[in-house]
Order: sequence, then structure tokens, then C-alpha cells
Amino acid sequence: MKKKTIITLLLTLIAVVGQSQENNTSYTFKSDIREIIKDMANDDVTLEKYFLVDYASKEPITKKQVWKDSVISISGKTDAPRLVQLSLEMKIPGGVRTKSFPFILEPGDIVFTIDTKTFSVGGTPRNEALFKAINELREAYKADDFEKVRQIPKDYILQHKDDISAVLMLTANGKPDTPDEAAEQLALIEQCGNVVRQHPAIIKSIEDANTILNRPKEGDMFKDFAVDYDGKTHRLSDYVGRGKYVVVDFWASWCGPCRREIPNLISLYEKYKNRDFTIVGVAVNDKPEATLKAIAQDSIPYPQILNTQDITPHLYGFDGIPYMVLFAPDGHILACGLRGEALNNKLAEIFGE
Repeated sequence: MKKKTIITLLLTLIAVVGQSQENNTSYTFKSDIREIIKDMANDDVTLEKYFLVDYASKEPITKKQVWKDSVISISGKTDAPRLVQLSLEMKIPGGVRTKSFPFILEPGDIVFTIDTKTFSVGGTPRNEALFKAINELREAYKADDFEKVRQIPKDYILQHKDDISAVLMLTANGKPDTPDEAAEQLALIEQCGNVVRQHPAIIKSIEDANTILNRPKEGDMFKDFAVDYDGKTHRLSDYVGRGKYVVVDFWASWCGPCRREIPNLISLYEKYKNRDFTIVGVAVNDKPEATLKAIAQDSIPYPQILNTQDITPHLYGFDGIPYMVLFAPDGHILACGLRGEALNNKLAEIFGE
């Protein structure tokens, strides 16, 4: 065989092998979950089904499979690495509960190790690298080495700034709590490539961080809003900035902690209502009829603004309720996020008690 022919065959073989590797989109996923089943296997909780969902949208990407033994097995194809969650659907008294575990779905044999306390994923390159860093992070937490706790995610993100695995590291700890944390989050995202910045979870993370950065703070003037309900327009400025101290309680009928806070608010209202003070409830993401029912059930005497839906969380930069803001008589913010005893003490200070 001529030398030229041999070289041509070798080049053809290399091309075929390369193409085969590039077109390999198959994955298998296996996990022995007997440890977590031991923790859940009682008369009240039983695992029934398992499936994979998209990390950002939470939409299913595989069909639900009935669990029969201790090993979960899923296989399929994926055109590109993507962030997903393994969802375990459990039957509990009165309904269904789902436990979810995020990882990277990519071609190869993915191995998922889970017990009652933690989980880890390996077998494929991105999962190996990501969970190596996550396990180092867990060890740093155990050792109370908070310098490492802060540094490990940053190092990983900057080392994998063009890889989708950075999305999980950026979002694993949820939303930032403070403006400093929000600014740091945005700075890290800015250094990443498009595959990271354009992921839906990161787009949402950017929105959350900007909301916190724009959150009104002590000394700022109140931000007004208006909602139409029952044929009338209701504004925050109907109450705030009119010569009284005002506690605005952002709450909802479906929120247990909100409802538990109400008796204390009623007590404060009755105590100070004749001293240039009032409380205003603002219903957040709640149906007006449900809000009215809760007002009647809890015998709430102070005024309410209904049907604000999701206007106020963005305007005042909060992502959990109850959330309370104390305004001065001229409409400036005196304090944010006070509840319970802290709110009681602040009002006692204001009214000289």
C-alpha cells in the first residue's frame, strides 16, 4: 500500500472518530438511593416517582418513572450540557412532596451518590469538577473556615467562566441578602461568558441583585404606588407622608408568619393610634377575596391596600414576607425589616417609653 494511501486512511479514521465523539449525545444516569429511602421509609412518607426537570424553568425533561427498587436509572440524549435537577416525588399525608438535587446533564455515565445528609455527582467531566469544588466547600463549612467558604465559589466561577457549571455555583446559595453581596454577584457574572450570562437562572439572578441594589434604605423618601380595586385608585401616599409615623406591613393571607405577626401589630396599633401613628397593611400576591377573608378572621382594625400583586416586592426590594417598613411623618424611611420585639422597641423609643 502506498504511503499516500495509508496517510489518507489514517486521516479519514481520525475524522470519523472525531465526528463520533462530537455526535455522542447519549447519557445514562444511575443512583442508589437506599440511604435516603431508609430515612423516608415510614408509614407517613413513601417515594413513588422520579424524573428530571430543568434547573431554571422547573419543567420536566423526562417522563416520571415509577420507583420499584433502590436504584434509579434514567437514559436519554442531550444536544448540549444543561443544568437539571433530579426530582424525587414522595407521597405524604394529604398530598405530594418533592425533593430536588441539581447537577449537570451531559453525555456519559453520570453517577449520583446520595444519603440522608448530602449528595454528590460524578462520572462526567463537568460534574467531577463541579462537585469536587462543592465538596471542598462543604469541608470548609465544617471547619468554620469562612475565608475558604467565600473564596472557593469565586475561584471556581472565574476558572469556569465560559462553562455552564458556573451557573450552578453562582446560584446555589440563593439570592444575595445585602447590597454588598448583590454587587459582588453582579461583578462575578460580568466576568463570565455568554453561556453563563444568558442562562435563564442567571438572568433571574441579575434581576434579583438589581432589585436589592435599588432597595430603599433608611433616610430615603418613600416610593409611591397606585392600584385600582373596587372601582377606586388606592395609593401609599394616601397614608405615608401625611404627618404620622406609619408602619407598612407587606403581607398575604396565605403567609403563616404574616398571620402570626398580626396580633402584635394590632396591639401596637391600639397602643399608639392616638399619637400620630398608624399601620397600613399591603396585600402582596394575594387574591382580594382571600385578603378580605383573612382581615375578617383576624379582626384587623387598621387600613389595607389590596390587590398590589407583585408591584411592591420590586419597588421595595424584598423577596420574603412579612416585610415591614417604618416611615417618618414626612415620608422618609426610618427602618426596614423590623418585626416583633425589634419593632416594639423602635416604637417605644420614638414615643418616649
